[in-house]
Amino acid sequence: MKKPPKDTTARLLEALTLLKKGDIAGAEAICVGILRQQSLHPEALHFSGLIALRSGRFDQSVTRLKRAAAVAPKNPDVHGNLGLGLMRLGRNEEAALSYERSLTLSPNETGTRFNYGLLLLQMGRYADAISTFDVVIGREVDHAEAHYNRSCALSELNRLEEALAAQQKALGLQPDSAVYLSAAAATLCLLKRYNEAEPLIQKALTRQPGMELALLCLVDVLRSRGELQESLEVAERLIAEHPQSLQGHIRRSRILILLGQPESALDLSAFSRNIAPHDPITHVNHGFILAALNRLEEALVFYDRALELKPDDSEASYNRAFALLALGRLEEGWRAYECRNARQNTVAIRNYQKPLWLGKEQISNRRLYVYCEQGLGDTIHFSRYALLCADAGAKVFLAVQTPLKRLFGNFHPAVTILDRDEAPPDFDLHCPLLSLPLAFGTTLGNIPAWPNGYLSAPIEETALWLPRLPTGRRRIGLVWSGNPTHTNDANRSVALERLSPLLRSGDAWVSLQKEVRASDQKALHASGLCDLTAELADFADTAALIAGLDLVITVDTSVAHLAAALGKPVWLMLPFAPDFRWLLDREDSPWYPNMRLFRQERPGDWDGVVRRIGAALQP
Repeated sequence: MKKPPKDTTARLLEALTLLKKGDIAGAEAICVGILRQQSLHPEALHFSGLIALRSGRFDQSVTRLKRAAAVAPKNPDVHGNLGLGLMRLGRNEEAALSYERSLTLSPNETGTRFNYGLLLLQMGRYADAISTFDVVIGREVDHAEAHYNRSCALSELNRLEEALAAQQKALGLQPDSAVYLSAAAATLCLLKRYNEAEPLIQKALTRQPGMELALLCLVDVLRSRGELQESLEVAERLIAEHPQSLQGHIRRSRILILLGQPESALDLSAFSRNIAPHDPITHVNHGFILAALNRLEEALVFYDRALELKPDDSEASYNRAFALLALGRLEEGWRAYECRNARQNTVAIRNYQKPLWLGKEQISNRRLYVYCEQGLGDTIHFSRYALLCADAGAKVFLAVQTPLKRLFGNFHPAVTILDRDEAPPDFDLHCPLLSLPLAFGTTLGNIPAWPNGYLSAPIEETALWLPRLPTGRRRIGLVWSGNPTHTNDANRSVALERLSPLLRSGDAWVSLQKEVRASDQKALHASGLCDLTAELADFADTAALIAGLDLVITVDTSVAHLAAALGKPVWLMLPFAPDFRWLLDREDSPWYPNMRLFRQERPGDWDGVVRRIGAALQP
């Protein structure tokens, strides 16, 4: 006797079994057979669409699932799978509607809600994605993927500490996941907690030796320690293993610039632009390399190209602002520089209910709160604008970093000095310090500069230093390195040993180098420099010491600004591509009339700078 034909339900269960075994063709054949007999069978339509989805035939999957949804509009699984198929095709708005229909029909379906969260993350709806993952985690607290993807959304919103906490929860659930280890390491790098990131990187690379994100993080950790050659080697390894790694190519170019090889970076830049020609970051990176070669007009073309692709690209806008300022196009540059408030690490404007002042309102008889935002040198440099505010009739509250507070003690009668973290008195208007040039419409022709400086050293303390200073033809202060954490430190700092020819000039040399690197200790001991820096507690102490000198020779650090603001003659040693404020192709500075600039004639050429300073020191 013939076996009776199987009913439709049994055949669909058989198809499901085949699909689980990986027999896609067999499962699909059963569905096709059912649909020949019952073309509108809802489960067969649904299952055939799911089979196409699993096998990567997304167009076919969506077609079948749409038919299933028309036949069974109240089946939440059909809408959920349709959402997944549409998502795979990049039809995100349609996918969102399908997920929302599914969740309306079955609000407790965790899998669909999780997929919806992934879609929201992909669409850039980060706050909505976080809320969606929160619901998933509320129902399944051990859902590691939900914790991880929630961290991705938090990172995009620059909520890095919260992102790290979410990554740590995911790691607690899956401690050996190379993905989660690398993600946590990447967040720690963004937080500049490189020492904490390194063991996670090593663990990730043990689990998955070629993990792209882990290698990118290792590049960053080595670069943060100044191990540039080692960092470059890891970047090269990364590119060898992942030739299409856009971030690998970009990191390599940045390291080459720090190694004084921008020409090599320029030669290799085509790789990243070929990988992602429509990604604005490739054009920003190419512009950055051109800027490192002082080809700023060309750099602007690439920044503008990036902004055509993505008008709100903060990195393109930020680098474009610096190029404009370095070219002396200050009026445009200050306006463009306000874009720093759109970047994760450079937000300057504080969130106050009182109005932001950018020069439009009269400030006479108004209380204006001005606050520092960047480095110590920036605060000294731009504090001059607080004097302009006071001259305009404002009562000024100026917040500075703690090491500067005593230095500014007698700055101006109408300027009250506060610590940067001190709660300000009641005020009418506020402004971050580096927005004041915009507020005052600063151009090259009206830069506020004082021939004798605008700061003063404590007279009594200066008198105490004088007898302790060495005698000679001139007393010259020397600074050879800046903050090692500065992004461009490798270019703007120089080893003390390379400056040793200057110390044979017959002058009395005094170290103003507060922090001496291990690599400079031997040269310092052999140099004969008078070193009293161990007794310098703050910038007021340093100012008193500088007041007893005849000249300060320094690389681009806060001491350069301090000495120049005190009215002391300053000779500034500059890398080939300098900070924007020193402009290009000139030996003087409109910011400091008492400053002379000695520029590298090619990247890394400190020896040429030393020769020219040595000649200038001759009587």
